[in-house]
Amino acid sequence: MFKKLRGIILCGVAASLVLTSCGNKADNYKKEDSKTESSVGNSVNGSSSVVNTVIKVPEKGGNSKHISITQQKVTIYSVDAESDKIQAKNSMITIKEELIPQDIIDAVLFELDDLIDGDAIANTLTDKDSVTIDFITKNKDYPFGKKSQVEDVVVLDCISYSIFDNFKDFKKIYFKLNGEAFRSKQLKLSDTKPFMINE
Repeated sequence: MFKKLRGIILCGVAASLVLTSCGNKADNYKKEDSKTESSVGNSVNGSSSVVNTVIKVPEKGGNSKHISITQQKVTIYSVDAESDKIQAKNSMITIKEELIPQDIIDAVLFELDDLIDGDAIANTLTDKDSVTIDFITKNKDYPFGKKSQVEDVVVLDCISYSIFDNFKDFKKIYFKLNGEAFRSKQLKLSDTKPFMINE
């Protein structure tokens, strides 16, 4: 699923680059018509930066439209394929208005895509100091796939560390499967106690 998403994103970026380089040749010589604008700000955790990029895309009839893309530098945790250890890495992710936990979860699952093969879709519910991630899946026994190369607990650890690193206000993380307590063949969690607490 995430491999298809990766392909769609790459195709979209490539298409926007191609479209940006095309257009009226007269426009290509005007500096004000071919510029990309960026602005940098601070993020939720104080160490990440936000970059807003405006891309001018030519349309039929000589007109053009501007597409705004907002990206933020975040820390996400993944598994090193050689050592099988969890490691942090910086990544630029596309966000809508501001960084939310769902953005981080999607980035982690995207990063782990080569190691997991399940069909789980993450839904997020935030409270004042906690995040609950509910994985919706057809196979509750193996939410991240029967042929997954990493254990369920490692996937949940990567998500938890990533949320704690990017959000100061969240102190507890809960996980569920299909709206109930997270109970797979590999891992059984309480539905009342947090999976991880950041003190």
